[in-house]
Amino acid sequence: MHLLAQTLLPPLAATDKPYSWYFLQCDSFGKAIAILLAVCSVISICTMVTKMLELSSLRRRNRSFEHKLPQLGKGSIMGLRVLRAGDDLSPYEYLAAEAGKAFENHRGGAINESDITLCMAHVESAIQRGMSRQLLRYERRLIWLTSLVSGAPFLGLLGTVYGVMIAFGGLSDKATISQLAPGVAGALVTTTCGLLVAIPATFGYNYLITQTKLMASELENFASSLADRLELELREFLRQNTAATPVRQTPNF
Repeated sequence: MHLLAQTLLPPLAATDKPYSWYFLQCDSFGKAIAILLAVCSVISICTMVTKMLELSSLRRRNRSFEHKLPQLGKGSIMGLRVLRAGDDLSPYEYLAAEAGKAFENHRGGAINESDITLCMAHVESAIQRGMSRQLLRYERRLIWLTSLVSGAPFLGLLGTVYGVMIAFGGLSDKATISQLAPGVAGALVTTTCGLLVAIPATFGYNYLITQTKLMASELENFASSLADRLELELREFLRQNTAATPVRQTPNF
């Protein structure tokens, strides 16, 4: 706790008391809340760093796959059959794998325009399901930050209100400010800890949610272009099948 305060708070003047003194003035309930908030601060920082690295890695892998996509399978979506949705895939790879699987399952029955529409409906449904799963993947663990942003100040305030109540309740009729000050100072520790948790978490959450929305927009654009590409390839597949089918001639007698 003392180390956390030294790291996050400005240095004290030579005549000021050390941060550990304020912590020692807390009652047992206040100390428990302060320790809990210190643990929450560590969790918050670890969550923010981990999520930032995760989003950065996913975006890098998405862009890498998007650049490689035209070369897969000699320019055909059928080259994506090597991808499996159960593997550790980037979001773009996952969408392509789901779309490629639906495309291959339904393209064989496409013999006219209505069949193309039906096949693309299955493909777009698969893409939408994949997008929902990947959006959840983007937002995973952000609930921790939202909980800390909203809950940490109230938890700190609870410790302060309880500590002040105990400090005033233990005073006699002739109490002086010197008797009251240590209890109030100790009670304010929990509010300080709550703010030290909530403020960095707020900035981190705002940054992460902005990045998540940006990547979600990029995912939607990729899904749209993927569906367009699949429809073009399906029409080309149908055209080739039609051209390869021999025209049956009626014999003349």
